[in-house]
Amino acid sequence: MIPRLIATDLDGTFLHPGGTVSDTNARAVRTALDEGVRVVFATGRPPTWMQPIVDLGLPHAPVIGCNGAIRYDAATGEIAEVVDIAPDLIAALGAHVREVLPGATLGLQRADSFGYEPGYLESPPKAPGYRCAPLEDLLPGGPVLKVLVQTYDTPLDVLLTALREVSADDLTLTWSTAGVAAGDRVLVEVGARGVDKSAMLARYCATLGLGREDVAAFGDMPNDLAMLSWAGRAYVMPPPHPLLADVGEAVDRPCAEDGVGRTILQWFTRRVKDGTSGASDAEFRAGRP
Repeated sequence: MIPRLIATDLDGTFLHPGGTVSDTNARAVRTALDEGVRVVFATGRPPTWMQPIVDLGLPHAPVIGCNGAIRYDAATGEIAEVVDIAPDLIAALGAHVREVLPGATLGLQRADSFGYEPGYLESPPKAPGYRCAPLEDLLPGGPVLKVLVQTYDTPLDVLLTALREVSADDLTLTWSTAGVAAGDRVLVEVGARGVDKSAMLARYCATLGLGREDVAAFGDMPNDLAMLSWAGRAYVMPPPHPLLADVGEAVDRPCAEDGVGRTILQWFTRRVKDGTSGASDAEFRAGRP
């Protein structure tokens, strides 16, 4: 059974290691869309990092960005929903981090800019939209979609414990990092309460009249766990992260070998072999944009 909607993570999943979209993955997206299956890109990336998807040249490219804090169309730039973090919660988070983790620094991601504390970036980029300043000076300026807490001196589990002391029920923590060896860069991404890829995906599906049983999702990291657990069918990229080991089924090939695209194309190849092409299938037509 072919899903009516495909949701795929980007880094480590749909994009090649160099951050590009392969010909195979691009063909898989276009094939799915031609057959009336919707495709959603669910990523931790902000809108300013979506050029690989924009370059696909699709008339519409629904994106769930910043781990579920924003939903928009990468092709048109139209924003449908934003769930931001209250400035007072960010200030409290920063004060707690300074108290218990002196070596950690914070970055604030907005839809069109990124502000960061001194020490967060070794070589500040010259691209527009980046600003280095003390946290209190970064707070004004519009909705903050996520806060990034970075350290090179603290293991992931210690950092998570420290952040949970202040986040309580007001913030959501997620990560796509290991940080198990001394000196590793450890990065935890903080969103507003209840923000994750699955929550935004579920709300989007509801607007389309779709349920979780209609969705197939691809992912590779803990920030994909909620989405993979919610979707009717879950596909985990190899090698599986330990937290995803018991979720769904493994994709045959890694992202560098077009695992997502090959899987999607196999669905339609089998359908053609069975003599039931989706070109005239009412089930597919019902999901056509």
